[in-house]
Amino acid sequence: MASRWGIGAWKTAILAPVLAALALALGAAPAAAYADPFWKPDYKAAKDYARQRHHNIRIIGFTLRTPSSTWSYHGTSMITAFSAIKVMILTAYLRRGDVRDRSLSSDERYNLEQMIEWSNDSATWHIFGHVHCSGLDKLARTVGMRHFESCGPNHDHWGRSLIDSDDQSLFLRDLAKYLPSKHRSYALKLLETIKRGNWGIGEIHPSGWHVHFKSGWGCGTGQADNQVALLTRNGMRIGVAVLMKDVYPDENSRPGGCYNNDGPYGQATLKGLFKRLLRGLGKNSLVQ
Repeated sequence: MASRWGIGAWKTAILAPVLAALALALGAAPAAAYADPFWKPDYKAAKDYARQRHHNIRIIGFTLRTPSSTWSYHGTSMITAFSAIKVMILTAYLRRGDVRDRSLSSDERYNLEQMIEWSNDSATWHIFGHVHCSGLDKLARTVGMRHFESCGPNHDHWGRSLIDSDDQSLFLRDLAKYLPSKHRSYALKLLETIKRGNWGIGEIHPSGWHVHFKSGWGCGTGQADNQVALLTRNGMRIGVAVLMKDVYPDENSRPGGCYNNDGPYGQATLKGLFKRLLRGLGKNSLVQ
């Protein structure tokens, strides 16, 4: 005698209780917590550390940017650039119409390497003679900087340019875009082989990442301790700038000579800030 149930009805009768039990079990289980797979800076720790150091440093501003996010602390505080401006001078020079598409001469390479790797001011003046304050202004407009002031209030010296960490982190994050393709690898290599001024972020090297950076300091005056940097890995990029103004360990202490930066307090503060900002960044990190 034929069954009064068709095949469809039979499957429904068998599977319905199973599916109901499964749904009940899933509904009763607690939802799994969402874990963000993308790395983020330890902004709170860096901010807390900066506030502790403010006792001996009048202004501290820092900004870290990924392609999609920004963390900023006093990011629009204007601070004298000193040698940190040399990344802009390098970029503006290589973008010149009579430079961008040709090979560099041995004299050009010598001066660029001295300017970036050794922070040599004489070599900087040689390169800056082709860039001028107007060239820095043009680059700032191209980048979209909002507060940059080239060559200082008297417009007389590249090192007196006024910068903030918001603008500089934006520039450094996208630095490869502003460097002409002919000279991009060369310029980035210079910024990865710093020989003078390699403290701070130079001591914090996240595993698997390339660190391109430049320091700027007050040459014994205590006026500033700055570092601007680009970190790259497998197409991911991070722009970060830490700027500090009036860096003195205490009221009776004044910084040392140019070759010693502005004393160990400034160097230690830079290292401490970068250590916190880049905490957890490594060869397996994902940055968006």
